[in-house]
Amino acid sequence: MAPSTKKAAALKVTPLEVLAAIESLYADQVQPQGRILLKRLGERAAAARAGQVALGSIPGLAVGSEVVPRLDTAHIRKVCERCPRIQVVAEAGTEYSALLVGRTPSFIDPCSNDDPFPERLWSEMAVFFGSYQNRGVRLPGGRY
Repeated sequence: MAPSTKKAAALKVTPLEVLAAIESLYADQVQPQGRILLKRLGERAAAARAGQVALGSIPGLAVGSEVVPRLDTAHIRKVCERCPRIQVVAEAGTEYSALLVGRTPSFIDPCSNDDPFPERLWSEMAVFFGSYQNRGVRLPGGRY
């Protein structure tokens, strides 16, 4: 018998889950662009379902994929567009931002050359990472 190529259904999130994910991005000062919102929703869905006994019981999880469930991206955008508390702003290409209505955005610009950290922080980090005991230490990759 040939292996099944049918993908598991993508997880559809609720408006409250989308709002909570956007709120968490605001708290982190990360602009809630569609792709970033998708990642945050995936993280939150995986964390919420981490207590389930069998990974196969997680909706949208395809065999051989990571623990983060597959999400319906078109559904997420529709939820944003239909929610009166979210303003969808078109960005370049098909990208968009999902901003909270009535909330002043205060996001960190990852492309900015401004460095708000004191020189002492950088010199101490250089010492820490350059020390013999920390050579070969592997840090986690970037979340976004």
